[in-house]
Amino acid sequence: MKRERNYKVQQPPKMYQEVMTQLVEYIESEQLSGGAKIPTERNLSELLGVSRSSVREGIRSLELLGYLDSRQGEGTFVSNPPPFLIPSQLLKQQLDHTYLQNYYEVFIMCSEQIVSLSLSLGLSNKELIEKTSSLKFTGDFWSDFPKWIESIATHLQNPFFLSLWLNNYNVLKENNYFCTLNLNIQFNVLLDCYIERNETRLKELFHELSKLDKTNPQI
Repeated sequence: MKRERNYKVQQPPKMYQEVMTQLVEYIESEQLSGGAKIPTERNLSELLGVSRSSVREGIRSLELLGYLDSRQGEGTFVSNPPPFLIPSQLLKQQLDHTYLQNYYEVFIMCSEQIVSLSLSLGLSNKELIEKTSSLKFTGDFWSDFPKWIESIATHLQNPFFLSLWLNNYNVLKENNYFCTLNLNIQFNVLLDCYIERNETRLKELFHELSKLDKTNPQI
C-alpha cells in the first residue's frame, strides 16, 4: 500500500510580508491611532533590520489594504482600514473581542442568506434530505452547523457567498470564538426546519443565533 505524501511546496513568507507584519505589530504596540505619523523609511529600515526597498514594498502593500496613507512631502500616516480588507492570517494581527463579534454577526447573516438562497432553488423535501444525508453530524453544534452551511453553499450559483462565509468562519475558528458563546439551540431543530421549509421558524432561530450572549465578554 502506497504511503500518502504531501508534494506541496511550503514557501516561506516573502520579506515584504514580514515587513507588513512587523509594521502592524509596531503600530499596535505603540498604540498609534488613525492619523498618527510612522517613522521614515530609513528609520524603519534600521528599526526592522531590513533593506529600505523591502520597507517601501511593505508600506505600499499596507497602503493598498487601506492600513497606511502616504502623503507627498509629509510622510506616511496610519489610516483606518475596512475590517475585512486586512487578512489576519497574513498579518498575524490579534483581533480583539469586539472585532470578533463583528465577524460573527456577518457570519450569521451570511449563513442565513445561504440557507434562504438554497430554499429558493425549489428543491423538494426529499431532495433536501438527500443533500444532507451524506453529511456525518457529530451532535456538536459548532461542528455540524458549519459543515451543513458549507455543503449547501457549494450548490449556489454565486460562489462569493461561500467565499465570504468561509473567510468569517476561519477567522472565528482560529480565534476560538465559538467556545465563548452560550448556546441553547439544537442543530437538529435547525436542520428539521430547513428540510420542512419552515422559513418563519428558521428566521427566528437565526435571530437567536445572532443575539447569543457571550460567556466572557472580556476575552
